[in-house]
Amino acid sequence: MPLGTTSQDLTHQVTWTSSAPTVATIDSSGLVTTHTSGQTTITASYQSASAMTTLFVGNFPQFVSTGVMTIARQGATATLLNSGKVLVAGGETPGGETASAEVYDPSSGTFSSVGNMTISRAGARATLLNNGKVLILGGTNSIGLVGLTSAELYDPSTGTFSATGSMAVGRNGHTATLLSNGKVLVAGGAAPAGETASAEVYDPSTGTFSVTGSMTVGRYVHTATLLKNGTVLIAGGVNPAGAASAEIYDPSTGTFSATGNPTIFRYQHTATLLNTGGVLLIGGITEHSQDTSSAELYDPASGTFSATGSMLISRAEHTAALLNDGEVLVAGGSLGYNVAELYDPTSGQFTVNGSLVNPRLQHTATRLINGTILLAGGFVFLSSQESLTASAELYQPSSLIPAGLVSIAVTPANPSIAVGTSQSMIANGTFSDGSVQRLASVTWSSSNAAIASISNDASNSGVAFGITAGTTTITATAGSVSGSATLSAQ
Repeated sequence: MPLGTTSQDLTHQVTWTSSAPTVATIDSSGLVTTHTSGQTTITASYQSASAMTTLFVGNFPQFVSTGVMTIARQGATATLLNSGKVLVAGGETPGGETASAEVYDPSSGTFSSVGNMTISRAGARATLLNNGKVLILGGTNSIGLVGLTSAELYDPSTGTFSATGSMAVGRNGHTATLLSNGKVLVAGGAAPAGETASAEVYDPSTGTFSVTGSMTVGRYVHTATLLKNGTVLIAGGVNPAGAASAEIYDPSTGTFSATGNPTIFRYQHTATLLNTGGVLLIGGITEHSQDTSSAELYDPASGTFSATGSMLISRAEHTAALLNDGEVLVAGGSLGYNVAELYDPTSGQFTVNGSLVNPRLQHTATRLINGTILLAGGFVFLSSQESLTASAELYQPSSLIPAGLVSIAVTPANPSIAVGTSQSMIANGTFSDGSVQRLASVTWSSSNAAIASISNDASNSGVAFGITAGTTTITATAGSVSGSATLSAQ
């Protein structure tokens, strides 16, 4: 508070008003009475001064606290392992960047430490490989944007990390995307010379990186999304021209090519693959360093972006998680604080969807096997103060079934794979209107995980991996609707 100023409680002296009294009214003492779902602006006026806030009213799904991490951290990675547990690794802690890692067990709601990474890192990228191991690469462990070239692997069977091949370029603010062939595309990032357009591919079979074609423009804090046709959409990010741009990587040729431009320049946004096959870009920072509430959709068929409904609150450094019912949960972020929103692809609109236990940004969000969303760590805002947190919470959706979903068919129906190899499984959902969608929102399971595992992480979903000879049933589930296929490992 500036010198020479004082504060005074004016609660009972101001004039209170509600912009939508059918939603909620407020009396002279500041007590609100709600009447129906919706939103209203509550204003307090005193002489020539006034202040206002937005009040949301509704019956919202619940956010509940769960176990606390072993250390407060932001900028960590979070990966859903094939066991259903979640690996949280690295990040910035009160003592600086850390090499520590821990695992969340949904059955007990607790975190427990595992082996440390080979090096401290924050802002790294983690990808679940087809063999169930986790590749963690890049990031930074120094002041500024100097990126690391190193990479390492986490083995869930031993709970330990080990070094693997190094990248050709140090990267921070980059992306890492599992391709349909099981390799990992690493693109862009902040390199020592600035935004880099370079890209490389990691091959798990050799543990090495190899250079691939360069992007059309250098960029960092962009997004990368594997499309259903096997190509990768690179969108947004900071680039030398400060322009809205996007491009497509084709693994068959190892080259990037421009696609339609996003409707606005944005970075530190999120990108989510929808059941429709489109990609939803949400929020982020736009020109003039302003957070935005806007969102847009990329249509792979036309190669174009178009605006969709806007959020009620501007956000950056938030999370966006695809729910089992095909909607998208948007949580936290700068200016978003503790208010969550839900995007409905059918209506193209966002609605308020409850409040987080703790307002947070730069946290992680992971959809668990049971359909709940785990939010962990980040910065929290308490009493107008920003601080790192070890807290975590769960979002419990009100529905797990996409509206109108009638049945699920899993293909291939009777695959046979060699032990040590993988098979991508596809869940096609048939809806009441006769339409069919390739569902990205299902939960996969294997009736005998000792014979073949199946992945569910957002970075790698629906890939079966043969472990030992035998037969297992692979099932795709969305609430009470499911479909299955019989897989043989030989």
